[in-house]
Amino acid sequence: MAYRNFNFTELEQKFGLSRVKKTLFTSPITLCQPTSLLSETLERTKKVRLTTEKAVSEAVVFPILTELKFLNQDKVELFSGENIVADRNNGLTGECDFVFVKDPSAIELTSPIIAITEAKRGDVNNPRSLAQAAAQLLGAKIFNQKHHTPVEILYGACTTGYEWLFLKLENNTIIIDENRYFISDLPLLLGVLQHIINEQTA
Repeated sequence: MAYRNFNFTELEQKFGLSRVKKTLFTSPITLCQPTSLLSETLERTKKVRLTTEKAVSEAVVFPILTELKFLNQDKVELFSGENIVADRNNGLTGECDFVFVKDPSAIELTSPIIAITEAKRGDVNNPRSLAQAAAQLLGAKIFNQKHHTPVEILYGACTTGYEWLFLKLENNTIIIDENRYFISDLPLLLGVLQHIINEQTA
């Protein structure tokens, strides 16, 4: 079994993970204006036909997350396509599209992991996609604990590149945001991502 194979029933029965749906970001989000490089990159992407999750990851999601790395060079490092092996016996293992760690000098995946983003081709609210994201966050929590760097709160995101849905793991509860964020309002989306980094690196 791997992260992508879990559903919420299995997560609840096997790990006691519960879920709720509510607004994640209740305080005002400070808008974050994109650099001209990111704006131009995403504008060029509009002229390319993206037919797979891999294409969306590379052309849309990666440039957005790279922008966050650029803005937070002294706070975080960004990894792509890394395996998080947390608990192989219980199926908490597998590849994650993008991972932020709280170590700006990291040269390989290390702890503490603070956020995970998974690119999806279909609906970001698909229960299977959300269960995979939840399993990854649970795996990251265990990974951090094994490396003696526990983190109380972890964030995740499911995204089509154009639409973003955020999750938070707190204690043993997955909180799924009631709101969605869109690339069409890039300053707000970047603001949410920056808010998460600020909170996780304070």
